[in-house]
Amino acid sequence: MTTEIGFGVAGCGMIGKVQAEAIASIPGARLLAVYARDERRVAEFAAKFGAAGYTDYDRFLGHPGLRIVNVCTPSGLHAEQGIAAARAGKHVLVEKPIDATLEKADALIEACDRGGVKLGVIFQSRFLPSAQRIKRAIDEGRLGRLMIGDAYVKWYRAPEYYAGSWHGTTAMDGGGALINQAIHTVDLLRWMMGPVEAAFAMKAALRYPQIESEDTLVASLRFRNGALGVIEAATSAKPGFKRRLEISGERGTIILDGDAISCWAIDGEAAEAGGGEQITDGSADPAAISNEGHRRQIEDMMRAVIEDRAPMIDGREGRKSLEVVIALYESAVSGRLIKV
Repeated sequence: MTTEIGFGVAGCGMIGKVQAEAIASIPGARLLAVYARDERRVAEFAAKFGAAGYTDYDRFLGHPGLRIVNVCTPSGLHAEQGIAAARAGKHVLVEKPIDATLEKADALIEACDRGGVKLGVIFQSRFLPSAQRIKRAIDEGRLGRLMIGDAYVKWYRAPEYYAGSWHGTTAMDGGGALINQAIHTVDLLRWMMGPVEAAFAMKAALRYPQIESEDTLVASLRFRNGALGVIEAATSAKPGFKRRLEISGERGTIILDGDAISCWAIDGEAAEAGGGEQITDGSADPAAISNEGHRRQIEDMMRAVIEDRAPMIDGREGRKSLEVVIALYESAVSGRLIKV
């Protein structure tokens, strides 16, 4: 890639650092500016990555040469900051989830459409070779009719993760373990199995009753194609386990353990396993992830701008996993089966 693209990272926390490191590793990408409200934090972050630092968001958006804004702030700020970026003529790459509510997600999508800018949503697990291999097998019909699709994200977060933090709050996190930790695997499940038709869920704050949202959720799903499935999402499962995705069709089963395929059992095909890169495991430590998945998705966003095409996961695609999450939360509160 020879065309240079200027990036700005909004949010100088853990995920902002992951994205800044990813940008630094991409030929033709240049981190020009960073934004955060805390003056000391933004100064340290800017010095580390050789960028200009801002505590004023409008001034940050006005930095010369800035073309793509990476929104890495708490979820409840994504739409607000993404809309401001779109109005300033900047392309927007927002961390998952697209926002904490569907209304705010729709407002962001509309603003980017109206501004004629690209909108991407970070779901880096889709860029894993193992996940793409499973998706191809499903699309090619090698599993036959899909029957069961299950997602298990039984992770652990230490008490300090929630203490005095926006994590687990309704306004800024939109919920708990499901919307923050499990949404990557929910996205993979929906991407592979197709649209969810109905959902039922129960949730609780079992390990951390002081938080506003859940640290444990279990759910059952019916997909539009008639298949059934379950989701388990937790930050209460000490010591934390790799996420697991199980897809079963009439001709066999494929299992993704972490980022590697542990079972490939399809009629007429040789049994295969392994062959995956472990780059996204945050089962016990949210900082214990590589920036490789983000690098691939940020590079796709960069190419989308250069080639004037939609990014692989645009706003409307990124909204779909949030729609499933919101339906599960509605079911857990109402005690009813929710049609999606």
